[in-house]
Amino acid sequence: MSRADSQAAGLASRTAPAATWIAVAGAKGGVGKTTLAVNLAILLAKSGRRVLLVDADPGCGNVGVHLRLAGNLHLDDVVDGRCAPREAVLPGPGGIGVLATCSGQTTFAEGERMQRAIAAIEAAGRDYDLIVCDTGAGIGPATTTILERADLVLSVTTPDVASLTDAYALCKVLHLRGRPQPRLVVNRVRSRDEAMRTAGKLSAVVGKFLGGACTLAGWVGHDDELSRSVAAQRPVGIDGHAKVTEDLRALCAATLAELPRRSPAAAAPATRLRPVAS
Repeated sequence: MSRADSQAAGLASRTAPAATWIAVAGAKGGVGKTTLAVNLAILLAKSGRRVLLVDADPGCGNVGVHLRLAGNLHLDDVVDGRCAPREAVLPGPGGIGVLATCSGQTTFAEGERMQRAIAAIEAAGRDYDLIVCDTGAGIGPATTTILERADLVLSVTTPDVASLTDAYALCKVLHLRGRPQPRLVVNRVRSRDEAMRTAGKLSAVVGKFLGGACTLAGWVGHDDELSRSVAAQRPVGIDGHAKVTEDLRALCAATLAELPRRSPAAAAPATRLRPVAS
């Protein structure tokens, strides 16, 4: 490469817009957070975006398990300087890139190493429009650091009271850190009305005690096909035949509508949106 070409490449890298971060969070474990993150990433890619799916759950990350992917390099290796960020990215279904983490490791859980993990994800995401981060359950340092960096946070809950209580705890943490409230995703609902009631309960409490609004981004119905797809390690978003895929597509469309209008991919083909309620 000539010196002029090198300078042009350097200028392009400095002026190219950074990828938009979407964090999928679930303060309560077992709410289906990883399943939704994986399918959302695939559907976002099908909409024409370049998507990097990142497993940002230190210690218990299993995005690779959901996708039946196994690589020799992980985010932990990037943090430790054993490889370049791009070297750890695996090709996933639907054209997504996957940056997995090593199960049983906590090398980037907090402090300076967590900041190095953020830098590693940013470097790996330079070739992408969107970065979808599957975070760990709870509100520990690793999760809150990702949430603070994200441009959009999706908080996954179920109608279960304990799950809803933990979703409020997540809202409270973001409020205390001066961050916008997340968009709510109600998983495993029996009907639209149940999703609305669940969202209404949380929104009322957030409005009363935090003075903000946690609006509903979408809901996903209870569907055994979704559970079977996890067992088969083949997300429903790949084929799109399962009934629940319609809910996931609506969530994908609502997510795109919420993204900051700074990415070149923001001007997307028109997508049918399902009404989103406060």
